[in-house]
Amino acid sequence: MRHVITGEAVALELPSVSLITRGASLLLDLVIYWTAMALAFLALGLTGQSIGFNDAAAAAIGLSTMVGFLVIAPITVETLTRGRSVGKLAFGIRVVRDDGGAVRFRHCLIRGLAGFPEVYLTLGLLPLLIGMFTERGKRLGDVMAGTYAIRVRHPLVRPMMLPVPATMAAWAQIADIGRVPEDLAARAGRLLRTVEAGKRRVDMDAITTVSDRLASEIIRYVAPAPPATSSLEFLSAVMAERRNREYQRLRVQQERTESLHRRIHSLPYS
Repeated sequence: MRHVITGEAVALELPSVSLITRGASLLLDLVIYWTAMALAFLALGLTGQSIGFNDAAAAAIGLSTMVGFLVIAPITVETLTRGRSVGKLAFGIRVVRDDGGAVRFRHCLIRGLAGFPEVYLTLGLLPLLIGMFTERGKRLGDVMAGTYAIRVRHPLVRPMMLPVPATMAAWAQIADIGRVPEDLAARAGRLLRTVEAGKRRVDMDAITTVSDRLASEIIRYVAPAPPATSSLEFLSAVMAERRNREYQRLRVQQERTESLHRRIHSLPYS
C-alpha cells in the first residue's frame, strides 16, 4: 500500500502495482500499437504503389505514421480514458496523479513524450532501473509528470463454505479465537480438508487422535471454554469462525478500497 495525502490533508492508502504488472501491461500496449502501425504501413504501401509517391513524400508519411502510432495514439488514449489503456485495462491498473486524482492532458503529454525515448531508445531498461529505485515504481515519465500507477481491480472475495456446527454457533459468536497461532490453525485446516475430501476413505480413528491433540493445543488460546463436544466439531467451529471473520474483514477492506477509488476519481480531484 502507498499513502497519498489529499488536498484535505487526509492520508489515503492506495494499492500499488508491481513492476512485473506494469511491464506486462506496457508490453501488451506495444504489441497493439506496433501491429496497428504495421497494418497502416502495409495499407500505405499499397496506396503508394497505386498513386506513385516520391521518396520525400513516402518518408514524410512514414515518419508521421510512426509518430502518430507510437506517441500521439498513446497520449490520446490515456487522456480520453483518464489514465487507462488496453494493457492497463487488461491488468486492472490506472495511472493517477501523486495526490490520487485523475490525470489530465498535460500529464499524459509529458508521459507520452518521455516514454518514446525512455522505452524505445533504451529497450525498456531505463524504466526498469528507475522503477526499482523509486518508492512507487515510477518510470521517468511518471517522475516528470507527477504520476504513478495504482491497482483498481481486485479479485472478488467469496464467502467461506465451512459451516459452524449448530451446537457451537452461539459459542463461536462470542469466542475470542484471535490468539490461535497461524501454524496451529493451518494444521487444523489441513486436517478438516482431509476429512471433508475423503470421508469414506480416511482412517477415522487416526483422524480422531490427531484432532484430539490439535484441540488440546488450540483450546489454550480460546476463551471462554467451549461447550462439551467432539474435538472435530470444536476444530470445525474455530476454523469456520476464523474464516468467516477474515471474510468479513476482507469485505470491509474491499468496500473501503472501492469507495476510495470512486472518491479520488470524482470532484474535486478529477
